[in-house]
Amino acid sequence: MELLNRKTAKHYYSDPLLENLLNAVFKKYKGQNGVRGNARFIVQTQVEAERLQDYFGERVKQFIIVGAEIEVHLTIFAEELKQGYNLTITELYELLHSKQLLTKREEKDLKLSAWTKLFVKVEQDFINKFNVSKTDFDEFVLKTFNWFQRLKNAESKGYMVLKNVFDQDKGTNAYWDLLTCLSALWQLLMRKEEMFEDRGISAGKIRLPIFADAVTKDPHAFDKKRSVGRLLWHALYDIDIQRIKMNGDEKNDITVIPDYLFERQIYRNFDVWDDDLSSISHVFVPNLIKGNSPRTLNLREIEEIEQFPKYSLLYIIENPAIISQLADETIHFLNTNGLSLEQLPLDFPILLCTIGQSRTASRVFIEKCLASNRDCVIYYSGDLDVPGIQMLHGMKKQFVAQFYAWRMDTFIYHKYVTPNSKKFSDQDLKLLKEAEGGLKKEMVQFGAKVYQEAFIKELKMDWIKAIREVID
Repeated sequence: MELLNRKTAKHYYSDPLLENLLNAVFKKYKGQNGVRGNARFIVQTQVEAERLQDYFGERVKQFIIVGAEIEVHLTIFAEELKQGYNLTITELYELLHSKQLLTKREEKDLKLSAWTKLFVKVEQDFINKFNVSKTDFDEFVLKTFNWFQRLKNAESKGYMVLKNVFDQDKGTNAYWDLLTCLSALWQLLMRKEEMFEDRGISAGKIRLPIFADAVTKDPHAFDKKRSVGRLLWHALYDIDIQRIKMNGDEKNDITVIPDYLFERQIYRNFDVWDDDLSSISHVFVPNLIKGNSPRTLNLREIEEIEQFPKYSLLYIIENPAIISQLADETIHFLNTNGLSLEQLPLDFPILLCTIGQSRTASRVFIEKCLASNRDCVIYYSGDLDVPGIQMLHGMKKQFVAQFYAWRMDTFIYHKYVTPNSKKFSDQDLKLLKEAEGGLKKEMVQFGAKVYQEAFIKELKMDWIKAIREVID
């Protein structure tokens, strides 16, 4: 839905002369539990009659006069609203009143004890999990603008996300989603500095998958395709709206940002940066491509580069969030030491992200690096799971002489594997048992995965060390 449409719809339907019409539509929707039946109301004034005549246009064949009873088919009203502004009746109500339009059936559902018990249990388990004092809890409530309680009362963003999950399984997944979301908000709003330090984050912002791994041990937990990811986004959106209302700032990121950046901006307002690299091959090569961030290159662009600098070190990474974070840390390190990218030597180490399994573009890039300098040393780091191990072995075969695994060892695995780590499937375990090496045996023994996002601290330490050796 385009932000422009929402603004235009709010301006249009905020007309006081349409108030009786809208009240009748919303009342009928509520009483009929959805888009059913006809809404009826009496025209009160001449100016209202004239406004309604203009609103209905050719849909009415007689003049509308004061005292006339108007009948509106909810289905037709909903279709016109969808066609004109791409909104539903409930979305229009929320746009005008900043709260959910609940049917009588939904209001009854809210009174069910299971819904109340869900919030009571989550709140108590959350307090116990983080050993939250009353003072800290009160501060947390203020920073979230009481989102948790307002969610319970269907007065905050995310209500429908949680309620849909709740209705599907009577609360099992809803409990996990709500507790996880509350934990994420706690880490982000109350313990951000500690979380950043634990993950080795110095640049003042954290990538969404790394944040998700810090909270759940699953870097994909907050993906929008998952309900907990949608719930967290709505929570952040809601809190951001409350901040804007409190500050009275009409010009803000939400109102001026283009629609295609809207979701990303909500995360960024909380120093959580989305996965902004998602295709082809990503590289951070200051002496080849200008810019402070990783750049996306397709195969054609790589092939058109005639001569690469003689890089001495090439660090290959599997996941986009990692290269983004390391690029952030590089700029932070250079700024701290009074250096700029333009001052870096030609053999400055470079970063390459394969985006999962190595693609043709990545392999051509590596081959061109080696063609420029056959002594270039390659380090590879990926997830400690079956695809990560498979890619490690594949690269070893291709680049035997100067290829090394980067932090893919038993020490890292033992340090970060936990009882809550995501488990291997039976097929994964079968594939690992067929492979040789101590790391694979340990992975089989523990039966769980460790993602790259978990050991970003060690990767950053190695990367900064390599930078120091080149510029000192």
